[in-house]
Amino acid sequence: MSIAKILPLVEALPHSDKFQLMQALLTQLAREEGLSLQVPATPKVNQGHRMAAILQRMADRNALSHIADPVAWQREIRKDRSLPGRE
Repeated sequence: MSIAKILPLVEALPHSDKFQLMQALLTQLAREEGLSLQVPATPKVNQGHRMAAILQRMADRNALSHIADPVAWQREIRKDRSLPGRE
């Protein structure tokens, strides 16, 4: 299958599936090149502080102020999407 046929299918994927696809492709490429993609584990405490800092920066910048109705926005974001080729 050509890239021209694959790209529209990839674009239709939810973000989580795109990330999984990228991870699988990078892992395969690294293996073919004899490289390791192992990332040192970050302690959970560090991750929590980092997330809190990111959320604070978003709040300081009013990053989500364009969302008039948060409940409706969340419903729309979480709405199930049909999967390509599985109608």
